[in-house]
Amino acid sequence: MAFVAAPRSMETSRQLGARALEVMPGPHSNLPGYELFRPIWITRGGGAHLWDVDGNEFLDYMCGLGAGTMGYGNTVVLDAVAEQLYRLPYLDAARRHPEEIPLAEKIIRHVPSAEKVRYLLSGTEAVQLVLRLARAYTKRNVFIRFDGHYHGWLDNVFGGGVDPDPAGPPYALYRQDDLFSSKGRDVASEKQSFKLPWNDIQILERTLEKHGDQVALILMEAINANGGSCWPRPGYLERVRELCDQYGIVLCFDEIITGFRVGLGGAQGLTGVTPDLTTLGKGVAGGTPLSVVCGKARIMDLCADRTVIGAGTFNGYPLGVAAALATISHVEKDDGVFFRNMAAVQARLVGGLREIARRHGRPMLVQDCPGVIMFYFANLERAWNMGEWYSIADHATGERYRQLLFENGVLILFRGRWFFSGAHTNEDVDRTLEIADHCLARL
Repeated sequence: MAFVAAPRSMETSRQLGARALEVMPGPHSNLPGYELFRPIWITRGGGAHLWDVDGNEFLDYMCGLGAGTMGYGNTVVLDAVAEQLYRLPYLDAARRHPEEIPLAEKIIRHVPSAEKVRYLLSGTEAVQLVLRLARAYTKRNVFIRFDGHYHGWLDNVFGGGVDPDPAGPPYALYRQDDLFSSKGRDVASEKQSFKLPWNDIQILERTLEKHGDQVALILMEAINANGGSCWPRPGYLERVRELCDQYGIVLCFDEIITGFRVGLGGAQGLTGVTPDLTTLGKGVAGGTPLSVVCGKARIMDLCADRTVIGAGTFNGYPLGVAAALATISHVEKDDGVFFRNMAAVQARLVGGLREIARRHGRPMLVQDCPGVIMFYFANLERAWNMGEWYSIADHATGERYRQLLFENGVLILFRGRWFFSGAHTNEDVDRTLEIADHCLARL
């Protein structure tokens, strides 16, 4: 059936949004650019679809900022959570299901770096525990992070740009126009990390030659989902692993997005490079709040004797653990057929977007990793890091296109990011491509 654009009333959502802003200082997660063009108030969800208070239906490619790998209303997750709600708080699950493998053991089974596991609530918390573990283990203070990688909103990991010609240590540059910057940051946090271009091994080698004895941790996304679904260059991660061993540096892969989204073993399973520590979050519990730090026992055991403190009232809370156990038990069935099915549907969307752009004569970069698609109006075949595409992309056109998609019932994130879930179907993709074609013709 051909797509037909329909007028969309959002008056009730508009009224509720205005009412909320009288008592709330902005949206729940107020990163700039990630807001929608008009607030929408969702009343229900099912599969990959959402419905608002005005009766509008949306095809959702935001997936709760990547947390919703299972889709909305998934009975696997809902049944696990519902069972916990009817049980005594903190009742040991093993007493009810003695045959079931505990969550930590499942994570150790699938994630190559995992020898010990610790639960937290958010990805931001998990990253901070990794920093504390690495500093305690190495007795050093500085860590290295990379342009285009996101590790939470706290002072020491948030914002800043690469200094192209540092006179001394390559600390991040903070500017007024930095999209991911914030007033109120502790200025001392700026000297906690070096910030480098990702996927450039020569720059990393030169930095470690000068400052390697100060570095406790190298922190990165092994596949840079946040910065453009950029894959590591051949040999890049392997060389980073060698350098960490050479300089006695802890290597952490931030798999908050990629963990249990790109496959059972995460990005490290796909690339074959094993870090010392790993952070997991978002999809690990099928959209329920939970994060994980896992890694080598020699480092993780610093928590066991309280050399390193990682406290939290809701660490390992029953609902999140139950949801994670149900999610992983589901996606590991039949040797991970869940991921193969999702990849086939995603490939249909990626191929369709490329064909639509070609037919309309629009230069468009579309690249993806499992579960995450990024597209930009840029005349580029492939990007290896954010620096290669960001300066040449037509961001204004990209935002106009995102608005047209929104007005016609397709939700995607700022900077052309599409999250994929196991609930998206071929029918959803075909409808999405009709809308995408219609909107591109209107640009």
